[in-house]
Amino acid sequence: MRIWLTRKKQNTTPSTGEPDVTEGWLHPESAQTLLAETTRQQLIQFIRPSTALPASLFERFWLIPIHRFAELAQLFPASENHHHSHAGGLLDHSLEAACYAARLRQSYLFPPDAAPEDQAAQSERWTTVIIYAALLHDLGKLITDIEVENFSGKRWFPWHGPLTQPYRFRYLPQRDYLRHPAAAVLLLTQLIPPESLDWLAADTAALSTLLHCLNGQYQYAGLAGELVQKADRASVAFNLGGDPVKAIHRPQTSLPQQIITSLRDLLAHEFRLNNPNGGSDGWLTEEALWLVSKNAADAVRGWLLCQGLDAVPQHNMRLFDEMQAHQLLIPCEDKAIWHCRIEASGGWSSELTLLRFSPSLIWEDPQQRPATFIGTVTPIAEIRNETEAVIATNIEVEQPSPLPEQNETALSGEAF
Repeated sequence: MRIWLTRKKQNTTPSTGEPDVTEGWLHPESAQTLLAETTRQQLIQFIRPSTALPASLFERFWLIPIHRFAELAQLFPASENHHHSHAGGLLDHSLEAACYAARLRQSYLFPPDAAPEDQAAQSERWTTVIIYAALLHDLGKLITDIEVENFSGKRWFPWHGPLTQPYRFRYLPQRDYLRHPAAAVLLLTQLIPPESLDWLAADTAALSTLLHCLNGQYQYAGLAGELVQKADRASVAFNLGGDPVKAIHRPQTSLPQQIITSLRDLLAHEFRLNNPNGGSDGWLTEEALWLVSKNAADAVRGWLLCQGLDAVPQHNMRLFDEMQAHQLLIPCEDKAIWHCRIEASGGWSSELTLLRFSPSLIWEDPQQRPATFIGTVTPIAEIRNETEAVIATNIEVEQPSPLPEQNETALSGEAF
């Protein structure tokens, strides 16, 4: 049964005295109204000096996407219980990220490693790529994270166009954090004018960088991807009461990159693979690298702590979530863990809980890979209920850190 948080006493309309049947629902606003708020106007004005585009092109290439984005973002928050969880938080966070990205971009020449004359000719195109990527990086949450119902009782999706009826929403349970970056691409042509996309497509590298960023594949987006991630972190830090400057200047190597480095180092120096008589840390097949889940998690955590990293997940489930959120592992449906039967050609066999990785994540050069396992690793269709108990013992539920007090507008149309 779906329960919507709309339990307010009905008001009456001034003109007729009849009950206002939309009381408790959120009412869609125009882009002009949403962006007229003082802080949002300041953010837009801050973006303007970062480009040398003439006023007419600035309006068509930058302001039109911002207005179209605002029409879709409405009063939706950027997250349920974390940063920018207030009414209109998605719009605020996206504009802030675009501003931080614009400021960061000014310190670099684009495209990197190009001749000076090429950088001068392509500078505005790359600035636009970075602004678009920062502005739209959470756009897919409107598809994957929330369920929106309009006043007629129909579910609304962003590809239907801007909301025209009162609406309410709820956050979907068991959200897949890998989906929302990819979902943003579905709406790209709805927000960015064709002439702007034509302009970006004239440079294959620029368009590819934008698509990689929107898909969450920042590892393939080079310096532009790093700037977008920094801008995102700075906005989050500012909203949560942290220091955006520290967030911007955080070392380039992120936790996902450190996890990859740890796996490569452990596989090169510590992990034992493909033992035909048991006692292995993992098995390499043609299709996948399989690692014993608990052993791998404990070893990765220890490696990260030895490097002096903070914010290392304390429990295996949190570490698995981090790997899954950043597409480091191949999930089993919506979970990180696979229950498999390993059978060596010599007769040894066992059933274990494993993590599955793409071999190319560890060994970019196929020639450097070890010999594959002489045997089989077969996923078991029915995952046992006690699998979670094998992953880690005595898992404590971590409570989220208290957020700074905020006076933002309550979301009476939010569902739970």
